[in-house]
Amino acid sequence: MAKVVVFGAGQIAQVARFYLDRDSDHDVVGFSVDQNRLQSNEFDGLPVVAWEELAERFPPDDFRLFIPIGYGKVNLARKERFLAAKARGYSLVSFIHSRAYYYGTAVGENAFVLEANVIQPYSTIGDNVTLWSGNHIGHHSRIGDHCFIASHVVVSGNVTIGERCFLGVNSTVRDNVTLGAACVIGAGAIVSADLGDESVVTAAESNLSRVPSSRLRGI
Repeated sequence: MAKVVVFGAGQIAQVARFYLDRDSDHDVVGFSVDQNRLQSNEFDGLPVVAWEELAERFPPDDFRLFIPIGYGKVNLARKERFLAAKARGYSLVSFIHSRAYYYGTAVGENAFVLEANVIQPYSTIGDNVTLWSGNHIGHHSRIGDHCFIASHVVVSGNVTIGERCFLGVNSTVRDNVTLGAACVIGAGAIVSADLGDESVVTAAESNLSRVPSSRLRGI
């Protein structure tokens, strides 16, 4: 069991605390946010500490972190925070829901795997990956670091997904397909061919957009 500080003080952080407290051996003892976002010294009944002062209150030798922030800037925000935590000497816990179908797949640090995910054998999940509820990850598939996969996504067998990809609700990636880094697959889209880095696929006829993901606003 680890004593865990959750980064964030909003809805996702509250959800993460709920799952960790009820479905893991870990004990959430506090939250942390950047100093310029610190609005209160308490959230959800626990102390909130500025990120800049975290090591003084919760030193890395005694506490671990969990960083369940969203997919802003095509997951770049979560990647940067993960790397900053590692640079400070923190280890990060992972959460895999007890009602996920999971067969000993290799899972990295700071994974957030919610209920009803099916992760078939011989697949791998990288560091800092979020799998929201109800996804299917096919056999021999590889999910790269810092990805966010929303609910009810189908990743078929032998798929490779590059780091920082975002897959929207009800999207599908067919078998033997490779996605480059920082791709955005819109809700309901179907990907049936390999994609290069920063590709964007929309649900409308599942067409490949000419706009790279680095130019998207609101994600």
